[in-house]
Amino acid sequence: MRISISNSGFTFIAALILLTFIVSQEARSQSQTLSASGGLVNLSGGQSTKFALQPSFGFGLGQRLSDNWLLYLGFSKQTLYNDTTATSSFALGQNKGDATLKWKATRLSLSFDRFFGHAENKFNFSAGLGGGLMVWELLDPAGDTLITVTSSKNQPTDYSASEIFLTLQTGLHFSLSPKFSLTFATGVDYLTGAGADFAEPIKSDRDSWQLGSSLSLKFGFGGHTDVSWQPVQPMALTSDYSGASVSRVMSSVSVDSDLDGVPDDRDDCPLNEPGVKVDKNGCPLDTDFDGVPDGLDHCPNTDRDAGNLVDVYGCAIDSDFDGVPDFVDNCPHNRIGAKVNSQGCPIDTDKDGVPDGLDDCPYTLGGVEVDRNGCIDLSIIDKPLVLNINYLPGSFEVDPHNIKKLKRLARLLNFIEDVRMEINGYTDNIGTSLANRKLSLRRAGRVKEYLVSYGVDSARFKLFGQGETNFVASNNTSEGRNKNRRIEIVFYK
Repeated sequence: MRISISNSGFTFIAALILLTFIVSQEARSQSQTLSASGGLVNLSGGQSTKFALQPSFGFGLGQRLSDNWLLYLGFSKQTLYNDTTATSSFALGQNKGDATLKWKATRLSLSFDRFFGHAENKFNFSAGLGGGLMVWELLDPAGDTLITVTSSKNQPTDYSASEIFLTLQTGLHFSLSPKFSLTFATGVDYLTGAGADFAEPIKSDRDSWQLGSSLSLKFGFGGHTDVSWQPVQPMALTSDYSGASVSRVMSSVSVDSDLDGVPDDRDDCPLNEPGVKVDKNGCPLDTDFDGVPDGLDHCPNTDRDAGNLVDVYGCAIDSDFDGVPDFVDNCPHNRIGAKVNSQGCPIDTDKDGVPDGLDDCPYTLGGVEVDRNGCIDLSIIDKPLVLNINYLPGSFEVDPHNIKKLKRLARLLNFIEDVRMEINGYTDNIGTSLANRKLSLRRAGRVKEYLVSYGVDSARFKLFGQGETNFVASNNTSEGRNKNRRIEIVFYK
C-alpha cells in the first residue's frame, strides 16, 4: 500500500509522541498498560458508498495519569470494501467480488480517558476524547490501483490523504487479575478534512465518519515496586562513629508521616487523617462512596443512593428524626415525635390534621374541629358565633359557604349534647320595621332547619327575629348593610 504523509501529518505525529513522552515523565510513578485489540469498523456519512463492517486489528500503549485518568496512544489498520448490494450504511458478509471501492487505512490516535469508578473496582466505565491521524487511500479492488479524483485546484490527484480526525469513545472494563483486564469499547471518528485536498463535490460526497467497536486484552506493568518495610536494627554508637554513618542509617528508615502503613516514598496521599483506611497507594478507601473514608465512617455501608446526604460521621441524615433517612423521605420536615409511614410521611388515624404521636386524642370524631393537640376544640362555644351570610335583599336562604360551617357546627353539637342555643336573625334598615322583624325571624328559622337536618335536636333552639337592631356597621353603604344582615348564635347550658 502506498501511503504518503504530508508535512502537517508529520507535525501531528511528532506532537503526539512528544506529548506522550512529556506526560509519561510527569506521571512516571503511575502504571502503564499494553493492549492488543480486535473489532469491527465501518465508514458512513457519504452519499454514494455503503461500506460493510470489516475487521480491524491494532495495539496501544496507555499511561496512567491518576486513578481516574489514562492517556492512551493507539495504532490500528483496517481494510473495507464498498458493498453494492447493501440496503443501508451497515452490512455484514459482503461479496468482495461485487465491491467497486476498497478503503485501506492506518489509524494513529491519542485520547484522554476518564474512569468513573474506583481504580480497584472489578468493573469500570470510561469515556474518552481525543484525536489523531488517519492515513488512508481509496482503490479500485479489481487492480488494487488508486482512484483518481479532482483536487481543490481542479487538477487530477490520488484519492488518498493523511487526515486529522477527532474521536469520542466509551469503554466497559473488566479486571481479570491485577495485571490483565478486558475492555469492550465503542467509538466514532470524525474526519475533519485537515490534510485532505479535494474539490468541493468530492468533499461533500465522501464518507467522514468511522464507527467502530473493539475488544481489547490489556496488560498492566510499571508503577510502584512493592518493597516490604523492615525495621532498622539499633546500632551501637561508638566513639569512632562518623556523621556519614549516621546519615546512612537514617536514609534506610522508611518515613510514614500519616501513619497509614504506606511509606511516604510510595504514598500518593501522604497527609491522611489518623485512622483512615487506605489502599496500596496510601489513598483513602471509601466503600460506600459517601465522601467519608473508611476508618472514620461510623456507617461504612450507607446506601449509595444517599449521595451527599450524610453527616460528618458518614451516616445518612434524618432531619426530622423519624427513622426514615432524608434521601428516601418524601416528607423530610415533620414535627419531631410524629409517627410516620415507610415513606416518612405522617400517619393521622382520625384525619384531624394532628399526626399520631402528637395527637392527645387520636380517635376524635371525624370532621369535628380540634385544637393543636388533636382534641375537640370547645372554644367555639365560649362566645357568640357570627355568620355573615351573603343574603340577597329580602332573602332568608343560606349561602353554600355558611352551609359548610353549619355542618361542622352540627358535628360538634351532636358530641356535646348539653349545650343549647339562641339563634338571632338581623337585617339592615331597608324596608319597614315589621317586615324586617319577620324576615329576620325567617332567617333564624332557616339556620335552625339546617342544623336539625344534620341531627341536632330541635328542642335545643330558641329563635329570635331582631330585625333592624344592634347594627354592627353603617347602613349608608352596601358593605355596611351586608354586615348588618347576619345571624348570631349564642350558646348556653
